[in-house]
Amino acid sequence: MPSEDSDSLTEQMHDFLDGLGFADLTPDYREEREAANDAIDAAFDPLPEELAEDPDLAEINKVNVHDDGDDILVPVVTFLFEDAGEPDRDAVWSFVGRALEAVREPFADCHVRHYDLQFAYAHEEEDAVVYCRIAVHPPLVERYLTEPGFDIESLREAVAEGDNGDDEIPPVDWKPFDAESMGTGAYSGGQAAIAAHCAGASAGAAAACTGAAAGAGGAAGCGGAGGGM
Repeated sequence: MPSEDSDSLTEQMHDFLDGLGFADLTPDYREEREAANDAIDAAFDPLPEELAEDPDLAEINKVNVHDDGDDILVPVVTFLFEDAGEPDRDAVWSFVGRALEAVREPFADCHVRHYDLQFAYAHEEEDAVVYCRIAVHPPLVERYLTEPGFDIESLREAVAEGDNGDDEIPPVDWKPFDAESMGTGAYSGGQAAIAAHCAGASAGAAAACTGAAAGAGGAAGCGGAGGGM
């Protein structure tokens, strides 16, 4: 967690940019992000043993403009696993459910195209980082959070059934992707949020793999959507 001094400096920077009028040009949704991350912290306390550190609402991507003039957004939540090898899918979906419940309310008044959940873990031989993502659009999120009987298993089945193989169109069910060098779906290109999270982490099998690869000058296979699928 950032220190209070760090938070204060960040706020000063935002206030300075707001004073220049930049906020009107490039809204950063920092209030929504802070509220969502507070809710995520509460939802994942205590931290599940499968995860190396707290999940993070790492990005809020503006992907289009609505007819009413407001931004269309994709909130991105990132997860870093502790152990090498493909994670248990039941655990993955339990984390998806917690995260969706946490981030839905802060974005209730926004136009959300979908919620993007990105995951990183080390290949079982710990020689590559594997990146996967799940994308869920708001109608399914609303059903999950409001419809009696539509539980996490129902959500999981609906995402699987609705995935047409095109990762630009949600729902997307556990797709590996090249987070280091390309955008996916909502993104115009560059590094995906989970790659930055993994590279900056201090714990977890995926972070250890990234660190080992960097120390070796970038071992072949590290940083991509490697095996284990």
